[in-house]
Formats: sequence, structure tokens, C-alpha cells
Amino acid sequence: MTNTQRVALGLWSLLRRPNVHELLTTSQSSQLKWARTTCVTNSRRDGFFRLFASLPPHTVVSMPALSPTMSQGNIVTWHVKVGDEVRPGTVFADVETDKATLAFENQDDGFIAKLLVPNGTKDIPVGTPVAVLVEEKESISAFADFTPGATPNAIPAAKAAPAPPGPAPAPVAAAPGKAYPAHTKLSMPSLSPTMERGNIVSWKVKEGDALRPGDILAEIETDKATLGFENQDEGFLAKILVPAGSRDVSVGTTVALIVEDAETVSAFADYSTSSAAAAPSAAAASVAAPAASAPARPSTPVNSRLGPAARMLLEESGLSASDIQPTGPNGIVTKGDVLAALAAGVKPGASKAAPAAAAAPAAPAAKPSAPAAPAAAAAPKPAAAAAAPPPAGASYVDTPNTQIRKIIASRLLKSKVTIPGLYVSADVGLDSLAELRQGLLAKGVKVSVNDFVLKAVAAALREVPEANVFWDSKAGAASPFTSVDISVAVATDRGLITPIVKNADKKSLQEISKDVKALALKARENKLKPEEFQGGSFTV
Repeated sequence: MTNTQRVALGLWSLLRRPNVHELLTTSQSSQLKWARTTCVTNSRRDGFFRLFASLPPHTVVSMPALSPTMSQGNIVTWHVKVGDEVRPGTVFADVETDKATLAFENQDDGFIAKLLVPNGTKDIPVGTPVAVLVEEKESISAFADFTPGATPNAIPAAKAAPAPPGPAPAPVAAAPGKAYPAHTKLSMPSLSPTMERGNIVSWKVKEGDALRPGDILAEIETDKATLGFENQDEGFLAKILVPAGSRDVSVGTTVALIVEDAETVSAFADYSTSSAAAAPSAAAASVAAPAASAPARPSTPVNSRLGPAARMLLEESGLSASDIQPTGPNGIVTKGDVLAALAAGVKPGASKAAPAAAAAPAAPAAKPSAPAAPAAAAAPKPAAAAAAPPPAGASYVDTPNTQIRKIIASRLLKSKVTIPGLYVSADVGLDSLAELRQGLLAKGVKVSVNDFVLKAVAAALREVPEANVFWDSKAGAASPFTSVDISVAVATDRGLITPIVKNADKKSLQEISKDVKALALKARENKLKPEEFQGGSFTV
């Protein structure tokens, strides 16, 4: 927990005391407003809200948003109990969302001090406190009677609050020497369960616009489709940090800023997330000798914590955590980091080879060039620079991959590395099928050979339910699907996608043909909804 968050939480607890504003100066009231914004922003971001009052230090765990459309969920069952020690990756509970039952994973070390919501509780709004974590096992007993929301008011009203040391720190990154008004950072959202990066196709709002919950802020191209990025709060758009057309923007990257008051929008005209990092770099460059080359950007220190998915991928690929450039909080290597490294062709031991390469003396440059800012390496790639011109005399042109093609490449690699493959072929005579098609066509019924294949597969899965299953790695067993949903491969200009014909075994040939045509058209127009391409029990 940062010092900024500790100061903010202390001030915010004061904010809830009766008549506190009557006892404060204008400056102190401004600090309390900043503290409230900082606390609310941190709680919305990760659902883990740390409180320090009359109780020992603890973290309030909230109901997470496990899908882009989830607004409330049901606690199916808790997998932990009071007193249990938990680590990152530990499954707290099974949570039923609007689409499926998913595992709610822990993100920190600690002990379960209290479960605030029992098994079977339904319709719990996202953000509602559901459990309490503490850092020390000895602190658990202090939370036997804990009730969310009661802690801040437990502070005696007569006790004066200690003033924060020095000026209140800015809640988010700011330019050196300048404090910005209270604001909220908007991050690149995860609009699908498999999304790790996205492209900003276009912004639907501009700086200064008033925003309401439900407003579409931007169109985001994910690994499967282009979806709307919806706003969740009221305010005014102060700054767009990532322009339209930017590609490969990692989930969690700050893309815009929102403020509460329209009057404070102008204060963010010169705001830049990289300004703080760029200033020290520029100062160092001016002191260095002109002939010296700029030092390489230091890599992010790798945290030893690993989630189960990332650990499994590392073991199977032969890579180590030190070979991966982490993007998770506090230097944690995520599953997406490992997949990105595999797709980029990173080899085991790459981290040891990098320092040796960096130590080699650089050849004298023919022309001095301006050193790039360190932050530029992590910045999203603008669309304009996506296709580099070929060298003079070259007989080829580099065409940039779309986001969906990059995901296809990583998925194919993963399937080859982690899933056993079996290839079976057979020769089949389709004379009778061709005669049947001609007979149906004479009656005005037009169906394709592929429609017959879909119908045959659906009927086979219904008659052999043992084949209509998926492997549940958690249970260590095959689990049956409740319906026969056939995914159909559709080639588009953007790449391959597999929309789903739901309940195909219960549909006629004409219904299957109609569904396939409609889904294929939506796929080529990039208008598929997530529920139309996520899932499926078999693929043709």
C-alpha cells in the first residue's frame, strides 16, 4: 500500500465524522475532497479497499465484476473459511454472473478475517463488501463483530486528526511541479474474457463533454469484435490520453481522465502520463557526453508471485519469470504477458542474453539522433505508424496484423503446446446428399453441404453425449455440456472467427442455414455480440 493511499484513507475516515467541515480550513477541506476521490478511485479499480482506523490494518474484499456486463452476482459457494491463509491465485468463491459461474480469485497474501456474505446469497451488487482480509493471523479475532461502514464512525469525535505530512500528494501521475485538481483515471477495459489488448477505433466523446452512466466513450476493437466502451460515472471528460487509432493498448492502461466540475477541465490541457518520467531522462541526457548513447530503459523488476495460469504456461514453454516483461501490478507476470512473449518468439534464457548484448560497445553513429523518451517504448502504437515503408528496392510490403490475427496466432500456439492433437480422416461418398440437395432446391429450399455437416454433427453429439463434453481442469474430470451448440468457422478480412449456432440438434436444415448466413454476415461486418461467439461445444 502506497503512502498516498495511507494518507488518503486516514483523511477519508475523518470526512465521515459529524460536522467535520465546520472545523476545517479551506485548504483542509480541499485535502479531504482529494482523499475521498483517491479512496473511491482505488476501490473501484481493484475491489480491495484497505482501511486503517480503530481496527487492525485490513482489506475489505468487494464483489468483483467478472464480466463486462455484470452488475450483480450470486455467491454460489465459498472455498475458504475464517482463519484460512490465502495467497495470490487462491479461489475465494464461485460467483454466478449474468453469463456463467466463475471463480473469484484472490490477489494478495493474508488471512480470512470474516466472510460478510453467506453461501447462496443472490443479487449482490458489484462493489459490495463480501469478505475481510488481514495481514496477521493474530488480528482475526478483532473482526468477530465487524460490520462494513461502521469502522470510520468508531473514531472518537473529540480526537483531532493529525495533519498529513507536507502538501497532499496528487492522486495520479502529474507533471513535475504542478498539482492537478481531483480526477478519476479511465483505463482500457477488458471487454471479453480473453482480451489482453485492444485498439481504440474511435472516440465518441470529446474533451469538455458532460458524461452520464451508460454513455459510449469509444469504440474498442478487441480480440473478437468491436464493442462500445461504456461510461460508469457522472462527470466531465478532462483529457483523452490515447488518441483514436491507437493499437495494442494493454488492458489497464490509462486512456482518459474524468473530473467532477466542468471548471477544472482546462487545468488538464498540458497533462501527460509520461511527463514525470520524461523530465529526469531529459536532464540526464543534457549532462551526458554528446557521443554517448542513451542507456537502455531498465526492465520492470519481476515479482516472484505467479498466478496458476501463468505458472502453467511458463512450465510448459520452458521459460522462466525473468524472461518475461511483466505488466501486472507490482511487477507480477500475468498469463497475457507469457502469451505475448510466446507469440513474440522469446526463448528460454533471454533475460541472461539481454545484459550481454547491452554491454557490447555501440558503433559510432554517422549522424547524432535525438534520444527517445523512455515512456515511448510502452506507449500504444498509433495506426499511422503501423505499416512501415519497405526499404528502397524491396519487393515486399509489410502489412500490420489486426488484433484478431495476433490472438489467433497466440491461441494456435497455445493449442499446439498445451492440448494433445489427434488427426482422423475418412473418404465419404456424397452422391445421395447431392441428390437430396437438388430435390430440396427444386422445392425452393436452398441449403449448402456445410449445413448438412452441421446437422449431422449436432445429431451425432446428441446421440453420443459422451463426446459433448469439456475438460474441467479444476475438477480434474470431463464435464458435459447442457446443450449442443456448434461453432462455425467464418473467414473475414480481419481473420477467422467462430460464431455459434445454438441448440443445433433441435433445428431443421433450413433453420441452421438461416442462422449460419445471418451469423456470417454479422461476422464480416464486425457486429457480432460476445455471446454470439463465446462458448460452443464443437467447431466445424
